Amino acid sequence: MGAYRLLHGPATTPAALLAPHQEALRVRARAQPCVLVIQDTTELDFSRMKSMAGVGPLNDEGRQGFFLHTLYAVNEAGLPLGVLESTALVRAAGTFRQSQTRKQKPIEAKESFRWVEGYRRTQELARQLPECEVVSLSDREGDIYEVFAAWAQAGEADGPRAHWVIRAQQNRALEGLEVEPAQKLFAALAEAPELGQLQFEVSAQKQLRKVKGSTVQTARRARTVRQRLRALRITPRAPFRRGETLPAVSFWAVLAEEIDPPAGEAPVCWLLLTSLEVTTPETARRVVALYLRRWDIEVFHRVLKTGCRVEQIQLKDPHAVRNCLTLYLVIAWRLLYLTHLGRQCPTSPCGTVFTEAEWKATCLVAAAQKKGGPKKGQPLQEPLLGEFIVLVAKFGGYLGRRRDKPPGAQALWQGLARVRDFACAWEAFYQKP
Repeated sequence: MGAYRLLHGPATTPAALLAPHQEALRVRARAQPCVLVIQDTTELDFSRMKSMAGVGPLNDEGRQGFFLHTLYAVNEAGLPLGVLESTALVRAAGTFRQSQTRKQKPIEAKESFRWVEGYRRTQELARQLPECEVVSLSDREGDIYEVFAAWAQAGEADGPRAHWVIRAQQNRALEGLEVEPAQKLFAALAEAPELGQLQFEVSAQKQLRKVKGSTVQTARRARTVRQRLRALRITPRAPFRRGETLPAVSFWAVLAEEIDPPAGEAPVCWLLLTSLEVTTPETARRVVALYLRRWDIEVFHRVLKTGCRVEQIQLKDPHAVRNCLTLYLVIAWRLLYLTHLGRQCPTSPCGTVFTEAEWKATCLVAAAQKKGGPKKGQPLQEPLLGEFIVLVAKFGGYLGRRRDKPPGAQALWQGLARVRDFACAWEAFYQKP
């Protein structure tokens, strides 16, 4: 009942709940030379909750829920720093029948404006962290000219600007290349001089592809990918906006295209737009490496939906649902934070992130399961963080064999549920000598 009062209370808002986490994010970010803010949108399907208010149609009108647009911050090595912001977008009924009038609307009235707002929020963070390099990352949905304009119009006199790396979706007409008619983006990059090459491994996986208008599932084999890198400074033609003239903006485009892909396999290619200067093979490789960090938010949303099971929330009031979801955002971040800390800082004491009751109770239970059990009166030794993360993951099903990869978020979230029970029992029944 206390939880219901908290979540339904008028003074409890997502902004108030997230504010302490955002302040802690800024503290963690100040220790990083580079902070990446990844934008992405995921849908939350509440179709089975017929009595839930405040929902709308998703990608088809038969499914009900809302879209969650999240700004997720990590460092360049992928260490999760926190959730900068998360907003819910509810579509109105009949949205699918408004496609003919969409182009007549101002950008502020479109769903895509969330990407512009996300960059502006990242720009605010860059001004708060003048000692850090802040970069906004977006997939193809974020290829919106207003983002480029917001970067160009941000005055450097007021503080540092947030850079951006966006995967290109629009085949924009370019200006200043002395080609008539104006050359398009994709063709111009294909003809740009080669800047270097990049090589990496891809794992086998199943993927969905569009074939003649239909979506089919194909299998990708594990292989070594070699990509050719090209870069070009471009000035795309500003699009028409009713009642507004957008400024001309120049920035860089990087094309990473696979060399000689296997027969029957889709080539691994990315065309990336960025405000970062790209003049050397090293800077081109870095832009590609930064973009590949965008996958981290996909993992975050998977933990949020599969681990925290936010689509199973039983609340009916939209105010309470948003508050509950905000708490789960912080929980999902902490799960991934612990996962990465165990890999990047394995020699740190586990007491830096776990309470005494958590690590002592877990070590005691683990020792009791071994042959002979713990020796009576023997003091417990605080394990290293990497060792303790593995121990927690084993309570979540992780086998920990010699050739196994480090534990992932799924084993960790299942193990942490048991660790919490161990800690509660420790605090309730353990008597210090």
